[in-house]
Amino acid sequence: MEDHRLKAFCLIVETKSFSKAAEAKSMTQSAMSHLIRNLEDELGVKLLSREAKTVTPTPAGRLFYDYAKEILDLYKKMENDVYGLVHKVKGPLAIGASPTVATYFLPQVFYSFSKTYPEVQIKVSVSNTESVINSLREGIIDIGIVEGIPQKTTIHREEIAEDEMVIIASDENPLSAKKPLTPRDLLSQPFIMPETGSGTRELVDDYLRTLGIDPANTKVSMTLGNPELIVRMVQSGTGISFVSKWSVFSAIKDGSIKLLHTGKRLRRKFYLVSAGKEPLTMAARVFREFIREYKFFIPF
Repeated sequence: MEDHRLKAFCLIVETKSFSKAAEAKSMTQSAMSHLIRNLEDELGVKLLSREAKTVTPTPAGRLFYDYAKEILDLYKKMENDVYGLVHKVKGPLAIGASPTVATYFLPQVFYSFSKTYPEVQIKVSVSNTESVINSLREGIIDIGIVEGIPQKTTIHREEIAEDEMVIIASDENPLSAKKPLTPRDLLSQPFIMPETGSGTRELVDDYLRTLGIDPANTKVSMTLGNPELIVRMVQSGTGISFVSKWSVFSAIKDGSIKLLHTGKRLRRKFYLVSAGKEPLTMAARVFREFIREYKFFIPF
């Protein structure tokens, strides 16, 4: 339960953009503009100033934003208290997830969660770790699941699972028969890298340094944010790459992908993240408890 006009207005202020706010609400930009015009006409006050590509609140808009946030928080509290009184879990749950998590980690979780809590409406947005954290700060999502967290962030985090990154090559790559690989071997190959700004890219760069390789010296032939596409490009022989074990389970079984070995393993954590220690909505709190207890399938 919420006032969609208030939510839309707050999103515009927080993202400083009509288009970004419209995307977060799954609306067209013209529909978003109509909501704001409706608010301004009803109040008889200009709430937003549109200059170039930036949208900022007027003094009246800033005051309106502060009250709107309080009202939206009260809506959430009211829902939580009412549902808590009758021991009912329902309502929207906005989750942000990084690509690997969303593709390989969450489907099994959502299947089990939805069977237990069928009245929770889950909405998932997929982006890199940095974007997920920004969405939490802006109130666009309730909770996030990512790999790797910037050290200086104030976002609350807790580890929920462990993953291992592996280096992969096509079955025809000559390095697939060599163990262990040397830094010279890796530097001879074109890399398909995760996108800059992702937790995965930071992890890969740090790992290369432990092998004595400056990431700047690698031959990056392609940068991709989709783990499935990375695996397919490696299968085609375009280059080698670092991916989660979750994403290559099938390709390893059918023999089209080979693992490369350096003698050093690369492990990482999956984290549940929220703006505060206690998520605001009951659905988010119940989901947090559910995923804490979930037993994950380990690919190999």
